[in-house]
Order: sequence, then structure tokens, then C-alpha cells
Amino acid sequence: MDMVHRAETAWEAITEHLQLVALRPEETELIAIGWKAMKAQRYQDLKAHGLGGKDKALVSRAFLRYWTSASAPAHSHEDLLVDRIALAQIWTALAPTYRQVLTALAEHEDRRRAERAVNMDAVTFTRTLGRARRAFFALWHEGETPSKMWGYDRSGARHQNVMYLVRLRKQRALKRKAAGTASRQGHRPPKELGVPNSELLARFERGETYASLARELSVKADLIRARVNKARAEKELSSGGRAVSALF
Repeated sequence: MDMVHRAETAWEAITEHLQLVALRPEETELIAIGWKAMKAQRYQDLKAHGLGGKDKALVSRAFLRYWTSASAPAHSHEDLLVDRIALAQIWTALAPTYRQVLTALAEHEDRRRAERAVNMDAVTFTRTLGRARRAFFALWHEGETPSKMWGYDRSGARHQNVMYLVRLRKQRALKRKAAGTASRQGHRPPKELGVPNSELLARFERGETYASLARELSVKADLIRARVNKARAEKELSSGGRAVSALF
């Protein structure tokens, strides 16, 4: 990145942070935010040019494949055919146990159900699944250095894998469509505390802390801070409006 681009990126991130914080930040905090913004922007610039991999001098294979296909006069089915043929050849070369665990996981899309389907405990299933994946990637790359796994199949509410969430969202949409129910629109309504924001602001200005107010209302301190900041902004906006009215 040239120096002008660096300075503008860091300055934009720092000023945005200053607009959002309620307390005066330390100088080191602002410096760290500027560096982080420049690093993130640099990564995005490299990624946009296909250079976001480990070796920043090499264009990624996926980037080259996409733009080669997109810039061609006509779409080619070569990549899809090669992938399907390679999958069929590799599948027959895998050990039967490896095919068994991969099939179970693909069918059930849940580790626990797949373990029960093949009658394996969690440790044995995980070990066999890892070996099956390494064997598959070794054959897929044909002697090259196998790529790392980019997906996960952890189950539960804490799962954050993108593809898992996409599949889950599609499944839920299909279930709602089959049941004839519409999806919920809009944002979740704000949590009702039983205390107006103006009162929270007044109590905070009298010396009560976010933590003490949060303990009293059984909520997180961040929620109290947000409500106090909102009340303060509304108060300042109201005062400014009255001042403008007085001028006219």
C-alpha cells in the first residue's frame, strides 16, 4: 500500500472509533486500531487480485479458475467433468472404512448421528474421519502438498461454520415453506428493562456504575452502557433542537 492509502485507511478507522466510544481512548489504542485497519485493507487488496494465500507472490488456484471461466467466450464444463471423474476414481481407491464414515457424515450431516449409524464411539469416529480426509486429499492432489481442511462439521448451537449455517438456513426455509408459515421479518424488539433510559442516565450521572445497574436489572453492563449513551444522545439532540428553535 502506498503511504497516502495507508494514512487514509488508518485515519478513517481511528475517526470512526472515536465517534463510537463513550470514554476517551488511549493513544496506544488508536495506534493499534490504525494498524489493524491497514492490515485488513492490505489483505482485502491482495485477495481482490488473487494473492490472498500463504505465498503472496502466487495467484490462488480458485481465483485463476474463476476468472479464466468468467472471461472465456463460452462457459466450459471441463472443470466440473474433471472433478466428478476424479471423485469417482478416488472414491473407489479409498478403504471401505473410510468410505463408510464419509458416507455416514454426508447422509446425517451430524457427527453424533453418524457415529451411531456406523456403531463407533466418538474417539474412534473422529480418528477414522481424519484419516479418511487426509487420504482423500492426498489422492486428490496427486503427489502435491495436500491443502488444509477449510470446513468443519461440529454440531450444536455454537457451530459457526459458514457452509453448515447456509445448509441449516436452507433446511429451515424448506420446512417453513412445507408447513405454509412465513419467515419472521425485522429485528428483535429491544429488551424491556422496566426502567426508562432517561432514568438510567440520571442514575449514572449521580455516580452509579454500569456494573451496579446491570446487577440490579439482571442484564449485562454493555446493555446498560448502550442505553445510557442512547439517552445522552437523545438529550443532546433535544437540547440542540430547542436552541435552534430559540434562534428563529
